[in-house]
Formats: sequence, structure tokens, C-alpha cells
Amino acid sequence: MIEKKRKEEKRIKDEDLFKVVDSTLDSRTYYVLFQISRRLNIKNYYGAISSGKEAKVYPALTKDGKWYAVKIYYVSTAASKRALERYTLGDPRFEGIKISNTLQLIEVWAKKEFKNLKRLWNAGVRVPEPILVVKNVLVMQFIGENGIRAPLLKELPREEVTEELYKEVINQIELMVNKAELVHGDLSEYNIMVFDGLPYIIDVSQAVDIDHPNALDLLIRDINNINEFFKDNSVEVMDVDKILSTLKIKRVDKNDVHNSSG
Repeated sequence: MIEKKRKEEKRIKDEDLFKVVDSTLDSRTYYVLFQISRRLNIKNYYGAISSGKEAKVYPALTKDGKWYAVKIYYVSTAASKRALERYTLGDPRFEGIKISNTLQLIEVWAKKEFKNLKRLWNAGVRVPEPILVVKNVLVMQFIGENGIRAPLLKELPREEVTEELYKEVINQIELMVNKAELVHGDLSEYNIMVFDGLPYIIDVSQAVDIDHPNALDLLIRDINNINEFFKDNSVEVMDVDKILSTLKIKRVDKNDVHNSSG
């Protein structure tokens, strides 16, 4: 039985399905990709178009010419594993889940991003539409054209970093908090894509519920990151407190904290 499985895994690797073989992918992941290709009618997977600490993203083309973004999660360092644990185990939606090994942790992390994307998409936030998640592989809408991803906010020419774009990013933050009731938690010019002049929020695996104990601090950091980027590009930005005043998130009055501690 084991020998049969090994032969199947080798055959999958040799398939024309994989135009670029990635040495970071193990045989289990190849098998998952093969299963997904059958479900979504995928003709080819291509080389990675983005790479991060926890995952890589690959374009995939279906037999009828549709593109998907395929995100494959891995744990490469102890630091990234600690980050996964911090954001996942601190989330009330994942209370009661027992994680006994790294593989289970990765699969929960992938499922968390899928759930966050679904919640954001349903709330009208501009994110890649989630298609499915299997084990450590997440399939999403492809943001871009013909297998070429849209640029990140960081990659835009300076003249395209405008006040209108800034206001639209802030609008997306408002939708995230007020409608989806989530805080991104790691928002910056590196995880916003711009397609047809509109911002798309990506990399939402670490996003937390607005009731998370660190939600407000994470939100303030997100807003500061965005303000700093646009300010550096000569765009007039809004005051952080003014932005926060439009968001329904719990804020603790410092005087209340002082009085209660006394």
C-alpha cells in the first residue's frame, strides 16, 4: 500500500500539470494539488509569483482559461511557527481546537485565512474571492491578468499613489472593521494589491475579530502603517483618532484604566 502511494506521488510530480517543480513542496502537497486540479479542472500550475515567511502563491490555469491564485502554506522557521500560534490560538473562533503537531497548525492557519476571506468577501471588502481550502492549500480569485499578478501598493509608480487611492484604502479598513468585524493586524503597502486603480486587501491569515484583546492596538498599527506610506508619497492623510471615530471597536478610556487600577 505504501509503495503504491509512493508510485502515485511520483507520477503526480511527473505530470505536465506542474510546469515548474518547486523543491519546497513535499509529496503530500503535490498530492493535494493534484486533487484540487481535478476538482477545479486545472490544466497547469506555474512558478511562484510571491513568497513570504509562511507561504508561497502560485498561478494556476484551468482548461477553460480561468486563472486562480493558489497559496501553499509551510513553516520554515521557529519564528513563523510562533507567529502562527499567537494569531490562531488567540482567536476565539478557534477555541477548543487541539493542535499536536506543526502540520495540524498549518492546516488550521490555512483554514483561518479561508474563513477570514469569506467573512470579508461577504461584507463587501475588496479581497480575493476564496474558492476552497484543502489541507495546507488555499485557492483564491486571481488578482491580475493572464497569470501576471497586479502590483502591490509598494510597487506603484509615485504618480499613481493618490489621495483618491488613500481614501479608498481607508474605506476598505472601515468595511473590514464595521461590516466584517475584523482587524487585518498586519496591513501595509506590502499586502495591498492595486488592480484597475482599486485596492485589494490580501494576506488576511492573521486577521482577528474586533473582540480580540489586541484588536485595537493592531488596528492603530495598521492605520499608522498606511498613513506613513501615503505621507511619504506626499499625500495628505487623516488623523488616526478621526479614522478611529468612524470605527466600531472597543476603546478603553485611559482615565478609566487609571481609576480602576487605583
